[in-house]
Parts: sequence; structure tokens; C-alpha cells
Amino acid sequence: MTDPRLEHWAEDIVCLRLPMPAFGGVTAFLLGEPGRQAILDTGAPGAETAAIWLSLLDGRSNAVESIVCSHAHIDHVGQAGMLVRHTGAPLLMSRVEHEDIARLSTMDRQQRQASATTFYDQCAIPVDKRAPPIDYSSLAPFPRPAAHLHDGETVELGGIAFEVWIGGGHSRAPVCLLSRERKVFLAADQLLMGSGPQVPVQAERPDDDMLGDYFRFLDRLDTLPDDLVVFPGHGDPVREFKRQVAAIREAHRQRLTRLLEGMQGEMTCADMAPLLFANPSPRLISRMPYLLRPMANYLVAEGQLQARLDGAVLKYRTL
Repeated sequence: MTDPRLEHWAEDIVCLRLPMPAFGGVTAFLLGEPGRQAILDTGAPGAETAAIWLSLLDGRSNAVESIVCSHAHIDHVGQAGMLVRHTGAPLLMSRVEHEDIARLSTMDRQQRQASATTFYDQCAIPVDKRAPPIDYSSLAPFPRPAAHLHDGETVELGGIAFEVWIGGGHSRAPVCLLSRERKVFLAADQLLMGSGPQVPVQAERPDDDMLGDYFRFLDRLDTLPDDLVVFPGHGDPVREFKRQVAAIREAHRQRLTRLLEGMQGEMTCADMAPLLFANPSPRLISRMPYLLRPMANYLVAEGQLQARLDGAVLKYRTL
């Protein structure tokens, strides 16, 4: 497969940059030698990304051995159904991520809006600061995976042996792939440059301790060899990745400290927002409750905050 959008990042590992309005696009990967390749992540839904794949696979659809979706976010699974139908290749995901995308894709706009409204109400977010939830219904029926990937197993993709790591934090159980032979770690959105990945809750699962899961994942990354290169789901390869791991961990710890130090009496998530987001962009304003709630959930799990439901609104106080 030769295409100017293809970038050779390692032996038999090719990056395909797919369009997305934010985050510099999505990085999908072709794993293995031409003629027996696996696809890792598929990009967002829509005609533009579909056309890129169809052009790339023209006359070569039978060369795809398998399709792996790292996690259930729409910018990574948006073309999974089309690619499974076009290539006939089996889909591989973690069980939890497939459960999430299967559920989300069967919910219509009204059902998702109802969940979002309940969530925003709990966080005491004013109506004019709310954004409509992402609609996944265009992905239905989402294909069933031929197999679920499990933490610690070894899987061959395009002739390359990868250790499967199941992460947590950015989503509930994303698949990461480690090749010790090639000294690369395909992290999807679990490790990104800059401030790192967002660590949100789902409106339908607002009590999940996503930040605790992410801290545990970062601790696992510290056990990897220092000379690995991380290939992320957005942006360029991450070298000296443990420096980025440490920076992300410290930034989260500092935010938690600011939150605890700023607590005064009982506070809602809306009350907490100015403690952490001084000048949020319009896009971030609508995302704030999804990012604040994991911090509150973590502090509740750690015994540093107590939560109570006052009518429809959750309120927190320090212990």
C-alpha cells in the first residue's frame, strides 16, 4: 500500500493520519507486511474518512487479516462497520469497549439526551452551558467482534507478536499493544503529548473511578523498558515517554490538590469548576463536568471527599 498519507514509524508498522477537526487528526495503523496486514483503529464516521480507506484498499481488501479497535470513542470506531463489511476481516476489541459501543450505538438521540440531562443536572450545570451528547446511532448495527482481547495475552497481528495491555482512564478498557521486539508501544489515546488525554466519565456511568484507573495505568507504564517509543492515537511518536508519564501524573495530582484546598462547605461540580479551569474555552466548558466528576469520584474513593444527593444535585464536602 503506497500513499502519501502513509508514514513508516517502525519496521512493518505504518501510520495513516485520518481527518478530525481537533487533536491533529487520528492516527490509524497498518501492522505487518503488505499482503497480510492488520488495521488498528479506523477513524471518525463520514464520507471523507471512508473514501481514504476505500482508496487505500482498492484491489487489496483481501490483504487485511484483522481490524482492531482500541476503544469505543467515535473517532476510533467510526469506520469499523464499513471496513468489516468491505474486507470481511474479523473485528477484535476488549469485551468492555465492545459492550460500550454496542450500547451507545443502539441509543437514539433522545435516549442519549436524557442521560446527558440527568448527568448535567447532578453537576448543577446551567442549561446554557450544556452541549448535546455525541450521537453514535449512525454506527448501528455495530459489528460483533470475532474475539475479545484480554490483558496479558499475546496476539499476532500482521505477523507481529504483540502483548495486549488493557488500560483505563480515557475509556473503560482500551486495548494497547506492546512489541518488545520492535520496542514500540501502541497506546491509542492512553498516552498523548501536551497535557495528556482527557479522563472523562460517561453520562451513563457517572460514578466510575476513571482517574483511579488512569493512575494505575500510568504506574504500569513505569514498569516498561525506558527505550520504548510510544505510538499514540493522535499526534507524533512519543520518545522518552516516562517523562511524559511523570508530567501527566503530576499535573493530575496538582489539580486534585487545588480542588481540595479550594473546597468551602458543600460544593457542586459547577461550584468546583473555577478552582480548576480559570479561562475555559467554549468547547471545554461543555466538557468540564465530564472531567470534574472523575476527580470528585477519585477523591471520594480515596476518602477525602464525601458526596450526597440533594434532590437531583450531587454535593461534595471534605472529610
